[in-house]
Amino acid sequence: MLEVVSLDDMDWFEFEQFVAHLFEQLGIGEAEEIRKGRDAGKDIILRSSRGLLIVECKHHPKGSVGRPVVQKLHSAVITSKATKGFLVTTGHFSEGATKYVKGLKVEIELVDSRILADMANQANIKILKKGEKTSVFHVIPASQQILEQKIIEANTRSVLSYPNTPNQLSNTEVKNTEYVPAYLIEYGLHQIFKTSAGIVHSITVSDGRLLLNGETGSVIPSNLAGVVSKTSMVEEWHSHKKEKIESGSFKINLSTAKRIGTEHIQKIHTKTVGYYGRNNVHYTKECVPNISNILVRSLTQVYIPILSISFQILSRKHNISLCGNLEKIEFLGGIVNHCEVCGKTLPEKRLLCNSCGKIVHKPRFIFGHSYYCSQCGRTICIECAYWFRKYLFFKKKVCKNCAEKLHREGKTVKKFSARVLKVGSPTLRGLSHREDFKRLPLR
Repeated sequence: MLEVVSLDDMDWFEFEQFVAHLFEQLGIGEAEEIRKGRDAGKDIILRSSRGLLIVECKHHPKGSVGRPVVQKLHSAVITSKATKGFLVTTGHFSEGATKYVKGLKVEIELVDSRILADMANQANIKILKKGEKTSVFHVIPASQQILEQKIIEANTRSVLSYPNTPNQLSNTEVKNTEYVPAYLIEYGLHQIFKTSAGIVHSITVSDGRLLLNGETGSVIPSNLAGVVSKTSMVEEWHSHKKEKIESGSFKINLSTAKRIGTEHIQKIHTKTVGYYGRNNVHYTKECVPNISNILVRSLTQVYIPILSISFQILSRKHNISLCGNLEKIEFLGGIVNHCEVCGKTLPEKRLLCNSCGKIVHKPRFIFGHSYYCSQCGRTICIECAYWFRKYLFFKKKVCKNCAEKLHREGKTVKKFSARVLKVGSPTLRGLSHREDFKRLPLR
């Protein structure tokens, strides 16, 4: 996946940040300092295996850089005892500038808009020209095999299931795929907040990521940013699957997305901190990052797949929504996290009823929601459980198949009462045995 940048949407400082990022990506050197304000001919200072490198940037798309700027950089290289200088512009160089460089003993490399685009291409960065449309990418959704594996793991983790495994009892089907248009904003933010008491807060973000809805400009949940990875994205992808596919459209442009995105980034990283002043009095300060300190490195248009899935275990059907690629899946809703008998939150250890497909609490010593059939070992929920008396005091729980067999053999078999099995109803605690059970026909 390419990084996509629009030089037309950059101010001069953002352009310097971009050039520093580009040089680092190409392995030319590591940015030691990016100067803001009066720089004496050295906007960027790089450390490299060859020594110190000085970079001067001129963001003039339609302008020409002349000899005086080259002379200024030449002087900065000498005074800094650097080994080389770079003069980078979004425009072009005058004839006088190119002739002057050739006669210098110190190496000065001139990088105009054409060379800059070629360098960006080597670093897998696309520079958008004015009026040019950006590439639009698609996140490739997960395969059927991965979906089944992840969905079963999420619903039946640490599950007790016999005689069948969850894989043998379940079926997964993609019903609908909606591609949501989004802007992936990759950014950096560095700022220190000071008072008379000293530094009270600092923000250091080198590889921040934000997903912005391409239709509304709202922020997409941060966990979905991990789904949008370079390895999962392709251009001009088309699904060959049979499920229904819907797709939105981008209604905000790059410039608007950048403006809205930086405002959201500013809010995300705003923090109120407490500190003690020199007079030992406690104060609070709202630390709001400056928009000028937010460097938007790239804006990428991407369609994110939201899948609606039917997940069925025997007679139990669950509608699950998720977002995912070939490697990572984030669930948005529909996962079974509550007992399908009492409605309370399920722990990691749970039981899968091999008669109806409900996922419930694991067996308990008394007043449980699930059992093992005492005859065949089948895992069953209370709704599918029957019991018969063995000796005078012992009650054995059995599944329906075993109950029918025992009934044919002349045993008196009873079914658990249905009145306490409604999801969200009170637990069985406190009910008498007479209320727990009643005689019901097997069929």
